[in-house]
Amino acid sequence: MNYTNINNKKLRELMKEDVLLIDIRNKDEYEEKRIQNSINIQLHDLLYNIDEIEEYKDKKVIIYCRSGHRSITACNLLVMQGFKHIYNLEKGIINYKL
Repeated sequence: MNYTNINNKKLRELMKEDVLLIDIRNKDEYEEKRIQNSINIQLHDLLYNIDEIEEYKDKKVIIYCRSGHRSITACNLLVMQGFKHIYNLEKGIINYKL
């Protein structure tokens, strides 16, 4: 495992920095509720859209989904693509609080 699991408190700390926040849920889920400043790249489209986020390979990237399961897959895919600082929001947006 080359990514770090984080909780809400750590998420708030990281969001004060230059980070990329990716919601990997489907568009309907994203429209219903999302974390501010996140972008939506669905899990099944992640590898096809990797060039869109290539500039973040050496920066911090936070991934979240509904409950924290799909985001683990996304984290692993990004690590395999050479991304260095990947964070998974544990328990996803279900447990998210501002």
